[in-house]
Amino acid sequence: MLKAIGKCIDTLPISRLFSQGEHLADTVIIEVDRFHDGEDLSGWTFLMRGVTASGGETETILEKAAEEQTIRLTWKVDKSFTTEAGTLELDLIAYRSAAETPAQILRYQLPPVQVLGQPGNEETLDTKSYTEFLIEVRETAENAIAEITEVVNGYKSELSNLYEDRIAALESAVQQLQTAVAAMTPISILTQEAYDALPEPDPETLYVITASD
Repeated sequence: MLKAIGKCIDTLPISRLFSQGEHLADTVIIEVDRFHDGEDLSGWTFLMRGVTASGGETETILEKAAEEQTIRLTWKVDKSFTTEAGTLELDLIAYRSAAETPAQILRYQLPPVQVLGQPGNEETLDTKSYTEFLIEVRETAENAIAEITEVVNGYKSELSNLYEDRIAALESAVQQLQTAVAAMTPISILTQEAYDALPEPDPETLYVITASD
């Protein structure tokens, strides 16, 4: 079993465990702290990544079992990690999905191990890992969304201010018109008979006399 001290994991016990061409011959148990910097890692995904001397990359999701203070990870070493003889650099990554807020990534430091070669086997690992690429793309997309949202909100604010100014100008114009209309001399249209029947005509009113029917 490998035990993490913080984010450091000593790989000496498995430094010469693997032989070229093996497939699921070894199961490595790794024990890490369940809590790191106040975060409960029991809901995180743990991924083991391997990089060979030729630049080939592979990765696998580790099984996990959460205990009270630790998390026990199970790494079943498949042939993608033992295809190429020589130095195998290991990269244990714990990450929380970008669907959650915020997305987080935690990396453990592991010394490289050796894959013992087989006579006449010059095979190299030519596959590539896209985990880091996908994580970078995801982060880039999230940053782009945040930037676009900021710009859109800025435009909304500018448009809101613009429309507020226009609305305020229209309201002011309406008020001025209302004041002007209220200040205008009242007009009353009526017949001569109706006018003569008034007890006392209003001196502030303009009377328009129409012909009788």
